[in-house]
Amino acid sequence: MIRLASPPPNKKARPVPVLVGSALERLGTRVTLARKLRGLTQEELGHLADVSTSTVRSLEDGADGIALGNFLKVLLALGLLSQAETLLNPRDDPETLAYAERKLGPP
Repeated sequence: MIRLASPPPNKKARPVPVLVGSALERLGTRVTLARKLRGLTQEELGHLADVSTSTVRSLEDGADGIALGNFLKVLLALGLLSQAETLLNPRDDPETLAYAERKLGPP
């Protein structure tokens, strides 16, 4: 389930695109699995990551309002921060190859 944070009084909540919501749910499921495999409760993980239990719960629920810093703190507490290093790796971006080909010519 995707929950939207309440918007400030003068702003409308923007819906989360379906693909983004699905990705958040999958990440949340993976965080839950990693936590359980380590025998941690949500409260214990929150303490280790220095985030609130409600932040851990929201992350596991696939909420879209979790700060990136808090997500990375949870990964660190789980011993999985190195996995974040692979996000947006230029070697995995097809645009990097296309740019190189435009600049250097085809291989």
